[in-house]
Amino acid sequence: MSTNNFTQEELTSFKESFDTFDKNGDGAISASELKSLLRIVGEKFHAKHISETMQLYDTNKDNQIDFEEFLVLVNKIVKNKAPISP
Repeated sequence: MSTNNFTQEELTSFKESFDTFDKNGDGAISASELKSLLRIVGEKFHAKHISETMQLYDTNKDNQIDFEEFLVLVNKIVKNKAPISP
């Protein structure tokens, strides 16, 4: 995904949000951190959806969502106003 879809102001805001959800500061969002994110944005989810969402957005298959992958997820939520659950 190209970051050209977002303004610099949006990218800065999204990075701040990403850092908030990256509780351990490792530069990635784990499944448990994703669960917190989904709860806050109002997504209805089950454990199965967390796993499916991780698989969908974790394009490099490292079992974490890095910032670039997070931007894809944000793009779906913010730009498309669509639920992120598969």
